[in-house]
Amino acid sequence: MTYVILMRGAALAGALGAAAVLAQTRPAPADSGVPPPVTTDTGPAPAQERDSAGAIKLENSPVRAEREGASEREAARKNEARASRREARAQARAQRRAELAQARQEQAAELRRRGAAGLISN
Repeated sequence: MTYVILMRGAALAGALGAAAVLAQTRPAPADSGVPPPVTTDTGPAPAQERDSAGAIKLENSPVRAEREGASEREAARKNEARASRREARAQARAQRRAELAQARQEQAAELRRRGAAGLISN
């Protein structure tokens, strides 16, 4: 009985070994004149296989050019916002001055109309 179990185990191991060998072999490539790409596990793949110009970006860290460009864009955006706020304040100030001048003129006209022109001091 032990001999039968041992033989079945050996046959199973042989079958699994043969399947493993077949799984690792690749079929012969079609002869297109182009040699198959060389692969290696000692370093990153060549740039043409990574679809990049050669730079390797690690995780989410921006490279120096991206950091400098981002800081310049941020500074420009802040300067534009500051200039637009300054312009809006200047327009509001000019509008308030114009409204106050018009109110003074209307008040002076009302006082003249009522006959109290002597109370106005220019």
